[in-house]
Amino acid sequence: MKKIQVSYLLFMLIVLCSCGGDDPKPLTEEEKQIKMLAKTWKLNTASVDGLDVKDWFDGLQVSFTERKSFTAANAVPPIWIASGTFELEKYGSNYVIKRSDGVDLMITTLSDTDVSIIMSYVAANNTRNTGITGSYTFIFSAD
Repeated sequence: MKKIQVSYLLFMLIVLCSCGGDDPKPLTEEEKQIKMLAKTWKLNTASVDGLDVKDWFDGLQVSFTERKSFTAANAVPPIWIASGTFELEKYGSNYVIKRSDGVDLMITTLSDTDVSIIMSYVAANNTRNTGITGSYTFIFSAD
């Protein structure tokens, strides 16, 4: 009887050890987008209402993480703040980066090497920043 119990225990042990873990669940479309976005991006071009303003953002680099945070080297507030968190939301066929400071950035193109972002910014009345109001387009490449 003990041989049967030992044999049964060995059999169960072998069965349990041979069972692989569950296959990882596939990534959602949002998770894929965040994974592609999670890297350091170096500014290639910047424009506001079609006017080249890359000089305003000299040396700008933005790093996004899979934990939904970001940092900007050579930040230019209030357009690009130095750091924060974000959420990613689907808007039509595009995704929008909703920054923790309330600014929305629409991703129009995202690949392994390039990201294009559009944002509208309206400066508060009676501020010295009224000249920066407009529709901004930023094109970054992976660093």
